Amino acid sequence: MVITVESAVRLRGCLQSLRAQDESPTEILLPWDGSHGDSSALAQEFPEVRFLPAGRVQLTFAQLRTIGVACSTGQIVAITEDHFTPAVDWCRQIVAAHRAPHVAIGGAVEKQTPDTALNWSFYFADYLRYLNPPEGPSASLTDGNVTYKRVALDAIAGIWQDEFHENLVHGALAARGQSLWLSPRIVVRQKRHVSLGEAVRDRYAFGRLFGSTRIAGMEAARRWKLALLCVLLPAVLVMRVTMRVFRKQRYFAALVRAFPALLLISTVWALGECVGYMTGRPERSLTAKAR
Repeated sequence: MVITVESAVRLRGCLQSLRAQDESPTEILLPWDGSHGDSSALAQEFPEVRFLPAGRVQLTFAQLRTIGVACSTGQIVAITEDHFTPAVDWCRQIVAAHRAPHVAIGGAVEKQTPDTALNWSFYFADYLRYLNPPEGPSASLTDGNVTYKRVALDAIAGIWQDEFHENLVHGALAARGQSLWLSPRIVVRQKRHVSLGEAVRDRYAFGRLFGSTRIAGMEAARRWKLALLCVLLPAVLVMRVTMRVFRKQRYFAALVRAFPALLLISTVWALGECVGYMTGRPERSLTAKAR
């Protein structure tokens, strides 16, 4: 399995949860760039983890995932991030799920509480759709809790050999007629601490990344149409979250508390997505940079 790291402080909790699994992962791969300092103390504390030195350049999550996936050797490749805590049966459920023919299998994302309104808004925006999802086919799987058959990834290696973007990988798998699946039994719990400034930068950057990758090979007229429609996007995103909360019958009070923050980050995302459509380029913070 491959873990991408945003916070070395948060990473310890993720690794401890993997150590407590009732069925241990065959390998734990952790690409380590120059943004988190020395890894020797963590490597000593968690000898079962294979740290993959990635130089003194801060890499994007997509680049780190590529390094980890390229170095993995198992028949099943699992991907998560440091702000997710896998349930104790996570590995066992992954192995059981992959007895089916589906080439990509994602799982559920529960919220770890208590948390701030701003952190809740991130959960609502990114992960609410994965709260106790129905078992079945899904075009959308989160890179915080997703697994692949190795042979399927090898067949589309050209798509992820430089940067592993889950939407492009999943699109390539679907284009080959292969099955993407969502299982409520593969569970992680999410908690990520962000400041207001970090939240704004994150939403703009990833909105722009989404827009720039979505338009690959698209004609100019359609790109500009998508850019113009972004004016409606904040309302659409907030309404989508609200409808999901009502359908799932959970987290009503948290949604009310997080609503202003949710509206803010949805607006910033829409701005980033619009710029991504217009420029066809990601924001500079999502390209590798020297530290």
